[in-house]
Amino acid sequence: MRLPHQDDQGFCSWIPAIFKIKDEHIRAKSGVDAVQYISFQRYILLLLAVLCVLSLCVVLPVNFSGIQEGGPSNFGRTTVSNLPTDSKLLWVHTVFSVLYLVIILLFMRHFTMHLQHREEHDVVTRTIFVVGIPLERTDPALVKQHFQEAYPDVIVTEIQFAYDIAKLMKLDKRKQSAHQNRQHCIEMHQKTGIRPTLRAGTCGQVSCCDGCGGPKVDAIEYYAVTENKYAEEVLEERRIAYSSNLGMAFVTVHNEKIAAKIVQDYKTLKTTPPTISSVSTQLNSTRWKLDYAPAPDNIKWENLSVAPEQWWIRVILINLVLFVILFFLTTPAVILAGLDDINYQKAFENIHSPFVSQFLPTLLLWTFSALLPVLVAWSSQFEAHWTRTDENHMVMRKTFVFLLFMLLILPSLGLTSAQAFFEWSISNDEAIKMRWNCIFLPDNGAFFVNYVITCALAGTALELFRFPELVYYACCMLWTRSEAEKITKRRELAYEFQFGVQYAWTLCIITIVIVYSLTCPLIVPFGLIYMMLKHLVDRYNIYYAYGPSRIDKEVHKSAVNYVIISAVFLQCSMLFFSVIRLGSLDPRTIVSAVVLILILGLLVAKTCFNIWMGFMPHSYQEFSNLEEPMPTEEEPTNFVPYVLHDPDLKGGEEDDETRHAAPPRLAYGATTAGDMGAADISSKERAPLTEHME
Repeated sequence: MRLPHQDDQGFCSWIPAIFKIKDEHIRAKSGVDAVQYISFQRYILLLLAVLCVLSLCVVLPVNFSGIQEGGPSNFGRTTVSNLPTDSKLLWVHTVFSVLYLVIILLFMRHFTMHLQHREEHDVVTRTIFVVGIPLERTDPALVKQHFQEAYPDVIVTEIQFAYDIAKLMKLDKRKQSAHQNRQHCIEMHQKTGIRPTLRAGTCGQVSCCDGCGGPKVDAIEYYAVTENKYAEEVLEERRIAYSSNLGMAFVTVHNEKIAAKIVQDYKTLKTTPPTISSVSTQLNSTRWKLDYAPAPDNIKWENLSVAPEQWWIRVILINLVLFVILFFLTTPAVILAGLDDINYQKAFENIHSPFVSQFLPTLLLWTFSALLPVLVAWSSQFEAHWTRTDENHMVMRKTFVFLLFMLLILPSLGLTSAQAFFEWSISNDEAIKMRWNCIFLPDNGAFFVNYVITCALAGTALELFRFPELVYYACCMLWTRSEAEKITKRRELAYEFQFGVQYAWTLCIITIVIVYSLTCPLIVPFGLIYMMLKHLVDRYNIYYAYGPSRIDKEVHKSAVNYVIISAVFLQCSMLFFSVIRLGSLDPRTIVSAVVLILILGLLVAKTCFNIWMGFMPHSYQEFSNLEEPMPTEEEPTNFVPYVLHDPDLKGGEEDDETRHAAPPRLAYGATTAGDMGAADISSKERAPLTEHME
């Protein structure tokens, strides 16, 4: 398959290459999850195009026909506040809010009906994950006896237990880094004839003298000693790991139907206990937690040692701290309120620049809100999720909720923080009414239009720079002690594409656009521009900048639900407008209330009780994984982490390289395996190093 950048040369060759990237290229490079994400963006693009036509051709002329907001050049004339409360034209907004809801439901229904799901390997679909086996009863024969007695038609083909290997994986990673550093130094020595040196101190490139970083030593000998040291520690820790059984087992049976029968027998909502055997009392099998096993490349093996009780404590504490930091200390609205306190506009009044008075607040809001997904994703790593898909899904949920609260709800109400929200919620009725009136102020709509413009133009451009990764990359490069470590570190810093963060960020902007599409219709075309630029930027980043990631269908289902939630917020906005401006007994208020109750009931029935699934089905079509890149750490059917593979079975330590024989991981900034050395060494050194990597 011909690559999109194969014939492009020059400084700006990446620009035409963006438009040449096809779904087949993305699937071959980053997997089908990336293709599904891009497909979802195309649905949103088409949805916004339809809403843009309706908003500009119908709603905007209706708003402009009023006389409440002064001259024709006043932005308020384009908003719903330009219409008098007794105008019959307000029925247009009520009817169109229902029409937009129907359009959104139809688009999302069509997307879910054509959404594909991952076709796992046959062994994965026949494997079940058992949690809760007593540590003193972790005998494969005993577990096999239980399943064969409880389910006479089952044939257990394999049982693999899970072990505490968190420390072992850290040591093995250090050993592999030392091994790669030594190999890179050998390649450099063979090419230049000069033995590379380094300062063994921890200051890295900051070291300027023997007193700071220590005297220079031979790099090849240093890394050889370091590798041997970690190799001995790995062997010792591997022996310890085999004695630290976690009471978890991957049980593979001969048939998918049998696996489904066993999983169904352990469903938590069942009123009867699961089937028992003669050894159920010893194994305490009635209290097992049992489900389908995730794919081996999806499991975060180092986190399996975190017990469920410890996991819940971690999640509660981490998210509590995150909530306090984000909502009470660093909310973007708090920053804007601080600028108002120092009267920043007066300080720049002599400049007479619209940038200072209008664009600067929205740029600051975008800047601080852009740090939120980074903080959420970073904190989620300490929650110790057992699978990569669960971590991505949790990041998506938290990021969407935080962004929605910080960017839409609080600014819409004219509040600066969650503390102000709580204070306002217990205030008198007059204060409450004043706050709800803030939603429909013309200046409020203008603020969100400026914000969407900022996201479309500045935000998507800054995503190409990837400043958080760039800052971390610079710090890591500064801390390296040799050219070999730079090469190794670049390979380790090849980030995965954060589907959860990108989904949440995009859906939050889409929610803002949909909520204000009727009260301030000029926001919709800028939302369409944002989505077009975001689509192009994400295609570029997925193909050129990031490595493959892993998500499951639940992430796509959440994305669909969040789009529907944006329609719910639109109904809430129209209902609040009708209650405040028209009264609670007005027919338009009653219609909005009935539609809101119906859609909320539909969401609750679908989410909690799986009712109305025929109306909004999540149907998934299977696809083949033949074109998808294979995992780089484990074989797809092997439920044993690579650090527990015995090297003596295949001829000693030399096999440490062969167990990573999958396609090499790209370095930071590389687009192909051959580019990994391009940013690391000179062109004379590039060829042998690339050959070694391959």
